[in-house]
Amino acid sequence: MCFSRPEYLPFLWLVIPSLLFALYGARRKLRIRQRIAGGTADPSIVPEFRFFRLFTRRAMYCAAIALFFFAMAGPELCSGERPERRRGADVVFMLDVSTSMFARDVAPDRLSRAKAEILQISRGFGEGRRALLLFAATPVVQCPLTTDQELFETLLDVSSPDQVEAQGSVYRRAFDAARNLFDEARRQNGGETVLVLAGDGEDHGNDLRAALSGLKSRGIRVYAIGVGSGAAVPIPLPATASRPETMKVDASGDVVMTSFRPGFFAELVNASGGRYYHSRPDVPVGSQVAAAIAREAAASRWVMVPGNRRPIHQPIIAAALLALFAGITTSDVSRRNRRGMRG
Repeated sequence: MCFSRPEYLPFLWLVIPSLLFALYGARRKLRIRQRIAGGTADPSIVPEFRFFRLFTRRAMYCAAIALFFFAMAGPELCSGERPERRRGADVVFMLDVSTSMFARDVAPDRLSRAKAEILQISRGFGEGRRALLLFAATPVVQCPLTTDQELFETLLDVSSPDQVEAQGSVYRRAFDAARNLFDEARRQNGGETVLVLAGDGEDHGNDLRAALSGLKSRGIRVYAIGVGSGAAVPIPLPATASRPETMKVDASGDVVMTSFRPGFFAELVNASGGRYYHSRPDVPVGSQVAAAIAREAAASRWVMVPGNRRPIHQPIIAAALLALFAGITTSDVSRRNRRGMRG
């Protein structure tokens, strides 16, 4: 089996919390019934519930959700292989979302500047897939490789430090995660692979050279975009419902300062064989990077694809509707108890 839109498969993970919520709901309803009626209540007054019926009905809704997401991924029965000429590239955008990216040494702030550059590149490089990898101390795949530009832009827009629990930029872990994305992309397409990094160059990790050599050995082209100025500036923390905007401080109460590190990017491009661009509000670089990627992606290549593909999403949608209908029509009360209540 193969999928025409595999980027929707991660949504299947939502089924797990849905099942847990269904289990919690069934147990809660039983406890409420026990608290109200006790163990000797007349079923004709207070209906008697069975845990199996309570859970099964809710599980039907979960099954319908899972089947709908599975159908959205475009499942197909695939067999054989044939060569196909393709253009385009798989581009992974690596965005630093550590709190230092809130610094305002570039307008409106480093994070917004980096997002604007990524958006321009994504719209400008032409055919291909794009993915979004957020990182601070740990990386998070915000958007898997997809051809859905609207989905990519939506997930880019909502990207923030809140989505990465551990702060402090560690580029090595992010490069390792990007390499894993590229390995999966090559198993699927076998085409050109490009990494676009946007950040301020503050790295709290080590062993960066080993991670970069791994990218270079795989033929992954690296474009680095630095955002920030040379001066040390404080890090503003946005206002929340419980507090106004404040400056980030350390354990001693001193204001934390952040500095743009162009030297980091020089080391990066030397080790990876990539190119570096310094983004400023008056000199955006997105169009230059997009043009460079487009030139690489313009070269056609031969890849092996399934020889025969038969879509099977329609019967899966039918099964999802059937599960939804079963959940709607199934009662939490057994037929015998319903007759007793009517009597």
